[in-house]
Amino acid sequence: MPTPLEPPKIEENDLLARYPFLPQAKEWLNVLSIEENITLKMLIEDPFMEPARKRGRLRLIEMITHSKGVDMDSPFDIYTRSGQLMEAYSYLFAKLIICSAADEILVSRWAQAEAELAEKRLSVEGEKLEIIARTYLDKISHEKNELYRSKIWDGKGIRIFGLKRGVWKIGLVDFIELCPNISGSRWRLANHEIEQGWITLTDEENYCSDAQLSRLLREKIKVEIQRDVREQIEKLGEEQIPGLETYVKMVTETLGDFKKRELELSMVDQEDWPPCMHKAITELARGVNVNHTGRFFLASMASKLALPQKDAIAFFHNAPDFSESVTSYQIGQIYEMDYTPTSCEKMKLGSNCAVEFGDDSLCDKEWLKNPVQYVAVKQGWKGKKMDNKKEN
Repeated sequence: MPTPLEPPKIEENDLLARYPFLPQAKEWLNVLSIEENITLKMLIEDPFMEPARKRGRLRLIEMITHSKGVDMDSPFDIYTRSGQLMEAYSYLFAKLIICSAADEILVSRWAQAEAELAEKRLSVEGEKLEIIARTYLDKISHEKNELYRSKIWDGKGIRIFGLKRGVWKIGLVDFIELCPNISGSRWRLANHEIEQGWITLTDEENYCSDAQLSRLLREKIKVEIQRDVREQIEKLGEEQIPGLETYVKMVTETLGDFKKRELELSMVDQEDWPPCMHKAITELARGVNVNHTGRFFLASMASKLALPQKDAIAFFHNAPDFSESVTSYQIGQIYEMDYTPTSCEKMKLGSNCAVEFGDDSLCDKEWLKNPVQYVAVKQGWKGKKMDNKKEN
């Protein structure tokens, strides 16, 4: 989907600093670098730019580990020139490292992580959301809510926060282009009313229209970041940016270590799978229509256990709405993006937890936050038993 040829002009520098990948940010960054005399060497080596480098490194670590994510709020005062400089250049510094590494997996993860951060910010951006949306979408309309209500993030997740300011409508073509990689019935064209080429993003109780538009923009932003990075990699060719060797090594080695830890899970016996995984598999085998949370968890858990994708697809064969092509595509996306399985808290909220307190002593532990930990602990116990046998 092509971006509008003439994106709207953005005057607010704090907005450009929060979204430095915007096409409007390029000119601003060029002026900023000239006025502040910021060179490539200074960004990489000068102590003055260390805060930007530090936050840039955090952006990369989040990308690799898929942890809670880099803070949505900048640690810098984004309304000052110095704060804008540090926030924007933290993105540029991380981007330099990704370009130097020239690894397609890292490019994909980097774009995904930055797009997710943008989605969080956009859904609480308020009136400024429109100018970002018009940067990427040709056909968009906003019907303001006269009874202005707001629902701000309550700490539990992106899906239940945003600003309720009215309802967005976007063009049918844009909707069709952006939705294929988004799972859930909400994003199916058949579940929307089409009126003269417009699709309405209904303002739901726990997923307001602003948040839905931000989710769609995330898909566009991810593609644009990937395109930009790949172009930069192509320009670099075989050349390396001096001074980034240590950072490139850090990123590639961290990714390697992370993959190694995940690979260890591939030796897990089925008896060590968490109860919620057995529950999802059993229900699907019986033809139960497992909800989106349970399906995403099962696919992402299969990825973490390094199960072949064909085995993960087989789990869904008896699902009421099973489609070989759709399931293969969605599971392929989950494997490619390397998502962290759904947390225990969200599994309970989605009625996907398989146990009550007292059923499983390991599940009862307060420190157990994710089913992946369940598997790791089980494997740890087995390792200790093996070591004790060897000693005896």
